[in-house]
Amino acid sequence: MPGPLASNPLIAVGLLCWIAAAPVSTCEPTGGGTGGASGAAGTSGSAGTSGGTGGPATSVCTPPLQLANTSSPTAVIGTGTAASCTETALRTAAQQGGVITFNCGSAPVTIQITQQINLPNNRDTVIDGGGRITLDAGKRVRHFYYHSGNWMFTTTKVVLQRLILRNGKAPRGTYFPQNPAQPRCAYGYKEGSGGAIYMRDGVLHVINSEFHDNEAAPEGPDVGGGAIYVQGAKGVTIVGSRFRGNRAANGGAVGMLFANPQIFNSVFEDNYAVGVGMNYVEPGCPNFNHDEQGGAGGLSGAVYFDGNNDDGFTYTICGSVFRNNRCNELGGALFRTPNVTVRPMLIDRTVFDGNTASRGGVSFIKQNNLTVRDSVFMNNRGGVNVAGNTVPGGSGGLWVNESALSLINTTFYNNAPGGLTAELYGGASASARNVTFVDSSSDSDVAAYNSVFLRVPCATSQGSKNVQFGVSGTCPSDTLRQDPKLGALANNGGPTLSMLPASDSPALGIGQSCPATDQRGLPRPANGCDSGSVER
Repeated sequence: MPGPLASNPLIAVGLLCWIAAAPVSTCEPTGGGTGGASGAAGTSGSAGTSGGTGGPATSVCTPPLQLANTSSPTAVIGTGTAASCTETALRTAAQQGGVITFNCGSAPVTIQITQQINLPNNRDTVIDGGGRITLDAGKRVRHFYYHSGNWMFTTTKVVLQRLILRNGKAPRGTYFPQNPAQPRCAYGYKEGSGGAIYMRDGVLHVINSEFHDNEAAPEGPDVGGGAIYVQGAKGVTIVGSRFRGNRAANGGAVGMLFANPQIFNSVFEDNYAVGVGMNYVEPGCPNFNHDEQGGAGGLSGAVYFDGNNDDGFTYTICGSVFRNNRCNELGGALFRTPNVTVRPMLIDRTVFDGNTASRGGVSFIKQNNLTVRDSVFMNNRGGVNVAGNTVPGGSGGLWVNESALSLINTTFYNNAPGGLTAELYGGASASARNVTFVDSSSDSDVAAYNSVFLRVPCATSQGSKNVQFGVSGTCPSDTLRQDPKLGALANNGGPTLSMLPASDSPALGIGQSCPATDQRGLPRPANGCDSGSVER
């Protein structure tokens, strides 16, 4: 009988591809629905509606690690029946570390967790559920805790693979109420991060696992990570996993403070950052976690990453889906601030769909050299809080601040207000090359090359070989003001939805200095490519 992870197509199929070395054809993502026909030229342009919510459905990107070898376990939980698989047996084994597997019979098994399990910091721990084990903490306790006194130093690993962690709840400690005389000063909880696992230092690997309905403290400027919270971690790698329905003050699914993270082929959906007021310096405020601290969170519905990472390390998100994540303040899906020096970041073949925030429906990314390629931003909104109410705000899509930006082979569809906000300082530059903007405006600081703008202006006079139609506005001088005749947002091959130009589109063959491939990964000519994110 298949285990619980078999119900998750992304994880189950991706797992088969990685372990069984299945033929490439069986690993191809299915994408979303089918597209509509190309429309005729007209004042409203030709793009149809979305053909589906599709995104990476299997293993899109080659992950940096595989399942840990558990062929010679240190401990086996159970003797072949569900009743033999107990919390006590798991706790005893996990506290000693080593490789832990389960023998609970062929059917899925749920083990109730009633006390936090403390993991050793001097021995690697691998817990492999085999796709059949759910650990349910019943909203009573956190599942796992790891602590080392070092900071971004210890290489001891915690590996959670083929597990479901459900209903974890971080211990919160004392609540500090808001001071009516100083309402902008910090309040809420000082403790209570990591509903399923908390780690300081060490290395965390999460592979083919699921995190559902875990929660951290709901208010506080620094608490976060509804499912996972790490600080001062030497490494964090998440592969082929799903996070759904987790919540925290910040980082509804994952919270990180100083780490080296990578996220591959994973899904984040319906995670919430429920704090309010952000986290900032407010002169005159008393010490909370530090002097002059204001706010009580609300940053990043899905993944929050604050603080530095190692020199030469690129924070990478590849082949993943962020859908319907919400926050009350900045960054519906992502929040990133190194606060030290500018760091590199890569978003590759990833879907952002239906995320919301007061500001930055998709992101608030500061002080990064950001590259985005072969991705899609669709139906994201700014000016919306977690409850779904309209609030003051803006920047419905990708928002970068004090960052350099390179956009390549990417689609922006139906994001509001605006699809892209780029705030450049200190000589940083931003460019969009072979990007499609439909009902999603770009930014005046973003030079546009070989790109398509439908029902939005180019917003810049910098660049060349663009097609723009549907509204008036600033564009580079050689821009073709004609209907690009795009089909609906649909599965045209590749891991993400795209908008295919018609055979008589004016966007065909006009591009210069083109990327080697298009959004789908299909080849482009170096010169004479089609403008927009995909080749006809």
